[in-house]
Amino acid sequence: MTGLDTKRWSNLIFAGLFALALILFSRILLPFLMPVLLGGFLVVLFRPLQDVLFRTRLRAYPALCAGLSTLAVFLLILVPLSVVGWLVGREVLALLEHSQAFLDGVDQQQLVASLPRGLRRFVPANLHGSRTEEALLGAMTNGASVITDLLGAGTELIIDLFLMAVAMYYFFLDGRRLWAESTQLVPLDKRYIQAFAQEFTDVAHAIVYGNTITAFVQGAMGLVGLMLAKVPHAGVWGAAMVLVSLVPVGGTALVWGPIGVVLVMAGKVNEGVFLLAWGAFVVGSIDNVIRPKLCGSRMALHPLLVFLSMFGGLAVFGMMGLLVGPLIASLFMAMVRIYRRDFLGLQPVVLPAVAQPAPVPMVVPQPVAAPQTVIAPGPTVAEV
Repeated sequence: MTGLDTKRWSNLIFAGLFALALILFSRILLPFLMPVLLGGFLVVLFRPLQDVLFRTRLRAYPALCAGLSTLAVFLLILVPLSVVGWLVGREVLALLEHSQAFLDGVDQQQLVASLPRGLRRFVPANLHGSRTEEALLGAMTNGASVITDLLGAGTELIIDLFLMAVAMYYFFLDGRRLWAESTQLVPLDKRYIQAFAQEFTDVAHAIVYGNTITAFVQGAMGLVGLMLAKVPHAGVWGAAMVLVSLVPVGGTALVWGPIGVVLVMAGKVNEGVFLLAWGAFVVGSIDNVIRPKLCGSRMALHPLLVFLSMFGGLAVFGMMGLLVGPLIASLFMAMVRIYRRDFLGLQPVVLPAVAQPAPVPMVVPQPVAAPQTVIAPGPTVAEV
């Protein structure tokens, strides 16, 4: 075997071992990809905070700067979430405790009589039977089981937050160096790498800021509806809408839906129907109108692609799909633009402007002189 064959076999074996190691390493990191990716998004957003710390005397202690930046981001995110979660949990537990007394005190016949005629047909004739009470109690039990499942998922949430914190710390500390070393290993033109990095930054800003602004707008509009319906503790439930607006399934309907049903059951039919209609047509429509526009403002994506990538990401990746879906779509469209420009030599298609019809000149009618009557002179006296 010649030296050339030996080198070729050595390269093939190395490539096979490298591929195997890459597959195994990917399987190890894949379960923790979402927390690490979220940490990367947050580092991109709060990188100016790290730069401010490096302008002070703390620049001699980079580990301390990274730790302070990570702590500041966690406090900025976790403190509002904890406060709102505690307030909402207290209200929900109080509602569950008084659910049985509430059901016993409801005058069912009066409730049916107060309903509009269009809704009475859907109410069973025998409300005093146990079937209706069992259904209502079953709904309360299902709500309690959902809360129990949410509390049971606390361990997984704590692990994900811990991994995100570790990723954020090291991204703040060595992010630039890790990025520089990684780009050296990729056999790709530096222009393309910079384009992908810019797409990642734009998506991070657009998605996080877009989702945050949309959540606050939905919470504000939901608060207006709650106040108009005279719901007690409307501020707490409005803050809860801000949080649950990021939930993939249900969204703000997880708050205004049960409250509207409870109002109808309590005999406040007008307030309950109004709140349900307000939530469905006003609060619910904000998510489909404002979010794609805000998220697509900094991304070179068509609003339709933003809409489809966000909902497709939700279907594939869950809640993190709100971040991952538009990121994948943006990177794909960046590759399409690079392929059109550098490999096909095509320019972006610019449609010609639609020619506006020439204005029709306004013809001002000129005033027509009135015909003058010429009176012939009559015969003189001499002619007579």
